[in-house]
Amino acid sequence: LAADLPLPKSIVAHGWLLFEESKMSKSRGNIVRSETILDTLGQDALRYFLLREIVFGQDGSFSFDALVQRFNGDLANGLGNLSSRTLSMINRYFDGEVPYPRSSPSLNPAFVEKESALKQQAENTIQQFNEKFDRFDFSGALKELWFFIAGVDGYIAETHPWSLAEEKDPDSRAQLATVLYTAAEALRIVTALAHPIIPEATDRIWRQLGLGDITQVPLHELAWGQLQIGTKLGKVEPVFPRADKSMIERMQQMEQQRSTENEAKTTETKVEQVTGTESASASSPVQKAEGGAALPGSPAGAPAPGAPSSSPAVGERVGTTDNKITIDDFLKVELRVGQVKFAEKVKGADKLLRIEVDIGTEVRQIVAGIAKAYEPEKLIGRKVVIVANLAPRKLRGLESNGMIVAASLGEEGQPVLAGFLEDVPVGAKLK
Repeated sequence: LAADLPLPKSIVAHGWLLFEESKMSKSRGNIVRSETILDTLGQDALRYFLLREIVFGQDGSFSFDALVQRFNGDLANGLGNLSSRTLSMINRYFDGEVPYPRSSPSLNPAFVEKESALKQQAENTIQQFNEKFDRFDFSGALKELWFFIAGVDGYIAETHPWSLAEEKDPDSRAQLATVLYTAAEALRIVTALAHPIIPEATDRIWRQLGLGDITQVPLHELAWGQLQIGTKLGKVEPVFPRADKSMIERMQQMEQQRSTENEAKTTETKVEQVTGTESASASSPVQKAEGGAALPGSPAGAPAPGAPSSSPAVGERVGTTDNKITIDDFLKVELRVGQVKFAEKVKGADKLLRIEVDIGTEVRQIVAGIAKAYEPEKLIGRKVVIVANLAPRKLRGLESNGMIVAASLGEEGQPVLAGFLEDVPVGAKLK
């Protein structure tokens, strides 16, 4: 507008990215950092999940479980398995060279029909994929592409190339060559189309196909039959090893650790901002006497002894009396909003309740001395304040990982739980 240029007629934008159906928020502690996924499954897994799972322009939900399911189902079992089995059979049966798709009068007509159908599906996939990409329908484009991958898998399963390899007659050999060329050509087309989404894996598959640099491929000219006969394959290696269930727990632990480290850094920054980091230098120390006057060694312009003290500068550390704490002390305490998920009385203890509290990132077990003031079943769903970074301790053999904040009421000290009038999200940090 300022440059007096034509304004856009439309704006292309994605929706909200949710974590298990809840908006990601620092206060809730449910943020997922890309580094956690990059260090475990790699960037291709993250790129594929976001573009395939989440329809562009709409809200989408992320979870580690859904990520691993997509990784195993689509990448490992889909593209990864197609690449491995096709290239391994060419290595085994044709010495690592793309075979010539021979023709013979005695070839099974059913095989010829299947090959023709797969070729037609490939051409349709190229057209549909490009059209959907032009409309920013990335999820739909990838759905079309993986439907084609399923078609290639079905073609291999129906033609049984491993059985053809056991036969020694020329017709079986010709049919085997045709099946593996068809599968390799289909793999080439899939790899080229998928490259903008999963660049690392497709580059590796392309080189295993013996085709060099995939970035030089003109996608607008992509068509069936461009795979050169006799092309020598590169070293065949798996591109998507399956992720077991422990991967989900590993990513959750890594994210929790990163969250803790990030909060610690944030706390340090806040302390520096509030208390100031530039105190007097060693070469010209400034010391404060009672009343705020500067003692000898003060820089030029400092108040003379006996001069009235001025207000401390913003961020300057102020002396405290015996019954006060500094901001440094306060920031050491991590107070968070939690929601009670379960509560029961501790056997043999009249005052103790065992409580399970959701603090956003995890569910904590806390043993609290509030049994005489609160019935367990009435605590379920209630939001409370807990000290989240208190060292664990054991009460009646139960580990208490935190402390619930409460006030003392009356002479007997009956506890009253701290709470909120407004609706505060679980995991929110008090400050």
